[in-house]
Amino acid sequence: MTHRLAGSLLILMVFLIAGCGQELQKENEALKAQIKTAQEENASLKGKLQSLEAEKSTLSTTIEGLQKQVAELEKGLEAAKKAAPAPKVPPAKSSAPSPAPKPK
Repeated sequence: MTHRLAGSLLILMVFLIAGCGQELQKENEALKAQIKTAQEENASLKGKLQSLEAEKSTLSTTIEGLQKQVAELEKGLEAAKKAAPAPKVPPAKSSAPSPAPKPK
């Protein structure tokens, strides 16, 4: 009887291990697929990062050029203000009615 019990336990253990082995294999394959997907996404993101860094560099150069232009235009505006005479402001017209002419 002890041989039968030991044999039954042995067979039960083999089935459990075999079942777990298939589950482990399925889980392993699923993890491999996830790793492959993550690697593909990583490569794609690296490409996008390089593209965005190049665009950032171009935009930084453009901004620097525009800032220089603004500074030059501001200097020119200040020089023009100093060189131009102050505009004559005509006297303000009053809103009071003009007096009526005196009869003769």
